[in-house]
Amino acid sequence: MTKTVNNRQPDADIAPLFTERWSTRAFSSEPLTGEEIKKLFEAARWAPSSGNSQPWMVLYETDGPDREVFNSILRPGNQKWATGVPLLGFFFAKNKRADGSPLSTSQFDTGSAWMSLALQATMMGLYAHAMAGIDKDAAYERLGVSPDEYTVICAFVAGHRGDPTDLEEDLQAREVPNNRDPVGQHATRGVSR
Repeated sequence: MTKTVNNRQPDADIAPLFTERWSTRAFSSEPLTGEEIKKLFEAARWAPSSGNSQPWMVLYETDGPDREVFNSILRPGNQKWATGVPLLGFFFAKNKRADGSPLSTSQFDTGSAWMSLALQATMMGLYAHAMAGIDKDAAYERLGVSPDEYTVICAFVAGHRGDPTDLEEDLQAREVPNNRDPVGQHATRGVSR
């Protein structure tokens, strides 16, 4: 397997975990163990949420009978590389509390659960990649989820790193950790002017 060089350089002294986490498309077909899967979802479980509502739901499949259903929800660009990754799942955010009132932060909270899972994967030497390129209507219909109760947020995969040269040529060129905008473009002290 070709080693990817990660040249990310933070502008402040942060834990390497944040720059080491990146979304590869090159995954091996090596299955995840039950213990590895359990750790990923345990990390997501402990994500912060407003009022401790924990408004996320994750549906996932590995190599079981529903895997083709899960694969079919991905857009063609993601199907090119993600259908063989050992774990494929979908994050959903609950729309309402038990009393019917809206859960206004549920999508934010669900994003926290995703990030917890992604960071745990990195800590375990695994990779996770979230995807917005999905057929949302199909996600509700084929996975049996009510759009009145939940909002589909994203698909994701998790597994061991594979050989980037196994990807189609157009994807190989994108198989490097990217950088980020400077902090000042997204965080400003004081009132926006």
